[in-house]
Amino acid sequence: MNLSRYMIENIKYKPVTFFFVWFTSFTFFITPLLGALLVREIFIQLEGLVTVEVNIWFFVVALFVVNVFQIIFDVIWAILMNIFFMSLRLLFRRNMINGLYAQYGANPPPYPPGEAISRFRQDASEAAYFPVAMADLLNFFLFGLVSFLIMLSINSEVTIFIFLPFIFVIVLVNAFRKRVSLYRSERRKATGEVTSTIREIFSSIQSVKVNNAERNMLKHFEQKNNKRAQAAIKDEFFNSLLQATRTLIVYLATGIMFLMISEPMLAKEFTIGDFALFQYLLNWVTGFISYVGGSIARYHRTAVSYNRMTKLMRGRKESIPEKDIVQFAPLYLKTPFPPRTIPVKKSKDHMKSIKVKNLSYHYPDSDKGIEDISFVLQRGTLTVITGRVGSGKSTLLKAFLGLLPSTGTIWWNDNKITDQSIFRPPRTAYTPQVPHLFSDTIKDNLLLGLPDNSEQMQSAIKLAVFKKDLEEVEDGLSTLVGPKGKKLSGGQQQRLAAARMLLQESELKVFDDLSSALDIETEQKFWERLFQNNKDHTFLVVSHKPLVLQEANQIIILKKGKIEASGTLEALLNTSPEMQRLWEGKIEIDNYGIQDSS
Repeated sequence: MNLSRYMIENIKYKPVTFFFVWFTSFTFFITPLLGALLVREIFIQLEGLVTVEVNIWFFVVALFVVNVFQIIFDVIWAILMNIFFMSLRLLFRRNMINGLYAQYGANPPPYPPGEAISRFRQDASEAAYFPVAMADLLNFFLFGLVSFLIMLSINSEVTIFIFLPFIFVIVLVNAFRKRVSLYRSERRKATGEVTSTIREIFSSIQSVKVNNAERNMLKHFEQKNNKRAQAAIKDEFFNSLLQATRTLIVYLATGIMFLMISEPMLAKEFTIGDFALFQYLLNWVTGFISYVGGSIARYHRTAVSYNRMTKLMRGRKESIPEKDIVQFAPLYLKTPFPPRTIPVKKSKDHMKSIKVKNLSYHYPDSDKGIEDISFVLQRGTLTVITGRVGSGKSTLLKAFLGLLPSTGTIWWNDNKITDQSIFRPPRTAYTPQVPHLFSDTIKDNLLLGLPDNSEQMQSAIKLAVFKKDLEEVEDGLSTLVGPKGKKLSGGQQQRLAAARMLLQESELKVFDDLSSALDIETEQKFWERLFQNNKDHTFLVVSHKPLVLQEANQIIILKKGKIEASGTLEALLNTSPEMQRLWEGKIEIDNYGIQDSS
């Protein structure tokens, strides 16, 4: 989409508000024109060249009233403009967030956090103000056109010579438009890098101290700041240079006017009133020319901002259309957010079987991944995926759940799945190898917006072997877990995530090596409770632990991203050398799946 289409969509989002923004802006620009005509009449009255039989004080009072109205409309414009601007900026941010959540969940974010923040902050503001700036430009143009016609009617020769330098300003700014865009892009990029560096520093304080790297870290941060400073200086210097050029042209136009009106004034062909009108309008007309120059630069900066926002929103998912950045949506600025819709389990969500055929995924620019994976999950069974480190186990789970852009076919109860986003509660629940916890209380991390059912919560906590840990922490369920759950041990984080998943009461429960951070006794209790109390539930688990393998109804062995063998533990121990090695604890690294986290 081009910039004009984006702007039209922006106006359509809040057309009434935008109309009044334009109208108040229009009245703000009309009042100086009336003021200029009143000033001219006042000076004509003082010269004794009376053209209208009205007392001079009438024009003085009228000038005062016009200025008061200008202030009133300026205040109204500021209020309406901020409503429109902030709503539009929030809409951009909301759509970027939506785009990020529409990405494949296992893919890394398309840009570092600092770079993303700069797009949420500066680029959203730049794009949101563009329609307002264009409304002002239109009104400024109307004002300039009427002023030009008035001045032309008084003295055409002087008017034409005054306006010639301003045309040069417009040509000059347009000639440097690419450089304006380039410097602005470099500045935004450098700002994003600094923000990302700050985040990395604060998230790696312990590593910096352990490695005695404070000086190196500060040197690296200084280099990033110097790069940002250079980019900012280039951007500001170039914009200041253009502004200074525009100002110089204004002074040149004023000098031309003084030179050209001297003879007409001596000949009484150009009155003091005319001079006052020219001088009054010249300040506004020069402002208009400067605004035109600034608007050309703004146009290219805004195009850069839209490009950056759409790239963040689309990420690695090219199927997201660019126009979604201006997609209309409620913002709930004056009303509370609607309550979360809790998914209700329907008959079609009841799982009987899941069939997977030829599931494949390869990492970008690599042959690593999984290929032609086929298996069947039956209700009430435990399926264990095992294999060497890096064989593709985690990749398989992510591709199966739609967290990676895979190929292949999946059937849920003999119904072909076309959208893998259905793999979420109440159909499936997933706990990754490294679970994510929010900087909130244990209770809120468990519920994640679900209704507070104390009985269900206590049951899930008990099943996840988390009850004893909960009794030992100071504030129980109200205990804050810290950023990413740092106040809890690795095992506690995993069991809290498991309890959270069990609360969902989903048909299929997917674990990715959940017990990797548990001690032997806790691990045994966890799996025993899980299997004893959920015999009708279906499990898909990544594990190489003997206890889990012994309980499995089906074991799938991966090697180099493909199924090496599958079957029961007894059968595989008799027929599969790979299973025999794994059973003996020889968990070697499979270089084929080196990009996999398993």
